[in-house]
Amino acid sequence: MSKESLTPYSELDATLKGHAEVLKEALRENFTGFYLIGSLAIGDFDLTSDIDFIVVTERQLSGTEVKEVQKAHLDTCNQDTRWVKHLEYSFFPKPMLLKNSSRYTEKGPNTAEDRDLWYFNNGSKRIEKSGHDNTLVTRWTLREKSVAVLGPEPATFMQRIEPNELRREIRDDLINWGKEIEQFSSIHFNRFHQAFFVLNSCRVLRDLYEGRVTSKLDGVKWAKDRLDPKWILLIDFCWQERQDTSISIHQPADPEVFRQAMEFVGYAAKLGRDYQLSS
Repeated sequence: MSKESLTPYSELDATLKGHAEVLKEALRENFTGFYLIGSLAIGDFDLTSDIDFIVVTERQLSGTEVKEVQKAHLDTCNQDTRWVKHLEYSFFPKPMLLKNSSRYTEKGPNTAEDRDLWYFNNGSKRIEKSGHDNTLVTRWTLREKSVAVLGPEPATFMQRIEPNELRREIRDDLINWGKEIEQFSSIHFNRFHQAFFVLNSCRVLRDLYEGRVTSKLDGVKWAKDRLDPKWILLIDFCWQERQDTSISIHQPADPEVFRQAMEFVGYAAKLGRDYQLSS
């Protein structure tokens, strides 16, 4: 990959650069920057990955700006390229970006403030409100690892997330995911999510212990080396499943694999509960 490349795929680069320019034109002085996050920033992006990015703005979007970015998004989605089918991103106003927030607290879901951002879910053509990206993991990735498509480096306008701040959020996420296993089972019984839950739990556990955000492949290697060996076969199976580019939420899960995946989520939640943060 050349120094000028954003990703390993030139057509994806063109799509991202074009969309960044269109959003900048739509937002004018409210546009700060367009930054790749997720696997495109951390590593192990593949053809089953979401195309995750953040658009930082100077302030909240006005009603007119919401309509303008909706139109810009639809124009991009109508392009004849596979890459527009998996765009996932939020508009993050600087005032909210500089005020740390997480999805969960030790007591459960965070409902203490208005956390929602304007957001396009993976593959969706309609903008909505969601707190999906309003997390310390997103902030850490944005500042420390993001790829700037357009705009200044995030370290010039946002503060550092300390390792124990990140660990606290990750621990709370793990604990709450463990409480939501029954909900996962009813909503996410499919081939894609049975692999995702295992691989994501591996990554999040490594992130908890190391106080930084890593890739799913990093998490797999760490988990196979550090966790109970009884999970190795499940982890290997889920990693191989992820390599199949045809994997989909529309394919039913294997009942036994899904049962083991939910057991693994519970195991990861227990490790989260047992983890002691240093002072």
